[in-house]
Amino acid sequence: MRLILAVCLTIFFAGIVEAQQKIEFEIKNYENDTLILGNYYGEKTVVKDTLYATKKGVFEYKNEESLPPGMYIALLKPDNSFVQLLINGKEKDIKVSFDSKDLAAVKFKGSADNDLFYSYLEFLKDKRILADTLRARMARAEAADRKDEDAKNQLEKLDKDVIAYQKSFIEKNAGSLTAYLIKSNADIDLPEFEGEGDALQMKRYLYYKAHYFDNIDISNPALIRMPFTHQKINTYVTKLSSQQPDSLIKTVDYILQKLEPNEDAYRYYLADFLNQYAQMKMVGLDAIYVHLVDQYYNKGKASWVSEENLKKMSENADDLRPILIGKIMPDFTTYTEDNKPVRLHSIKSPYTIVLFWAPDCGHCKKVMPNIIDFYEKNKDKGVTMFSVCTKGGEKTATCWPGVKEKKMDAFINTADEYQRYHRNVRIKSTPKIFLLDEKKEIIIKDIPGEELDRIFNEVLEFEAKKKLEKQ
Repeated sequence: MRLILAVCLTIFFAGIVEAQQKIEFEIKNYENDTLILGNYYGEKTVVKDTLYATKKGVFEYKNEESLPPGMYIALLKPDNSFVQLLINGKEKDIKVSFDSKDLAAVKFKGSADNDLFYSYLEFLKDKRILADTLRARMARAEAADRKDEDAKNQLEKLDKDVIAYQKSFIEKNAGSLTAYLIKSNADIDLPEFEGEGDALQMKRYLYYKAHYFDNIDISNPALIRMPFTHQKINTYVTKLSSQQPDSLIKTVDYILQKLEPNEDAYRYYLADFLNQYAQMKMVGLDAIYVHLVDQYYNKGKASWVSEENLKKMSENADDLRPILIGKIMPDFTTYTEDNKPVRLHSIKSPYTIVLFWAPDCGHCKKVMPNIIDFYEKNKDKGVTMFSVCTKGGEKTATCWPGVKEKKMDAFINTADEYQRYHRNVRIKSTPKIFLLDEKKEIIIKDIPGEELDRIFNEVLEFEAKKKLEKQ
């Protein structure tokens, strides 16, 4: 039994030693006693640990758990210069040495992956110098109103040589984090398409978009800690996708579906998309926030979120859902100064501007002249102005002097001391402006008062074009 116990303990402690991550930094000409170890994480760079010198210029990171794979940085103080290093999850004992005055010359022991990475950087450095020289030649020739065909041909050959080198490097070093980094940044090879003009460009665009992630192994656990990841995803969302809500919803779903097998990356981007579209001021993109809450958070696909936060998200989505662009605006009743009820859906008009405002709202006061000017210019185009003062209780009485002060007499002016419209339409800030069609469908919302005239007439032009296309 003692022998068996001894063997088990030996295996147990050997396992701990094997799993332990150790990185030693030896830095010449570095006077500071602090070194920051960080890593890329989506669009951010986060601090992993603060290392203190064991002796001058020597720093050590030790942990019983191996660092998650990805690209890390050693940040020097106080100037925040840094060197990069790859952690692949396999190399446990790494020694890094460099001179703080020459950060490009980094040496490694115990890390074949970093040897590969820095040899590749050296290759790129030499090729970049040559490429810059050739581009300078071409620029000088162009300035003299001539062409340097030799420099152009050399530059084209250089590009082909770099691509060939990258492909060979990836094949020879398959499985290394360096090969993963290079392949992930390689562009898509476009096949030859028939056609010309816009039709040809569309074929290329559709192929490029469909194959955009072909070179990236999405399941690799290093993905979220690599410097290329956020730029790649951001380009796909903002450059390759239409910025209309319906299209962006499909784009976000597509990316999250691809990331789902990669827990860290999926968790990061689900939260990142939610925060991004919660804060974004572009009109209509709140639909993406509602979609994410409904289809991911409320369906248990974000188990790490607390019940309290989940409740807040759900309530916020519930407030936004009824007033998304394209929805019929919920009906509600408010009251004129002489207490006559006005029901929104009873207003018969080709276009209804619903304006939520408050007498003590500084921005309301600032933009009201623009809104009144808009109405005078467009009232003959079938516009009805329906204003709702958001003051309730005893403060409702301040609405009517405010109407006269702001010269809103031509509007249908209403209020509700009990604010019962909040049951259907939650208004959290003023001014808030909606443009509705004759069916009370929300055409556009959150319109700046200063831009109301321009946006309304752009809507009219757009609708006129649609009618012509149908004829």
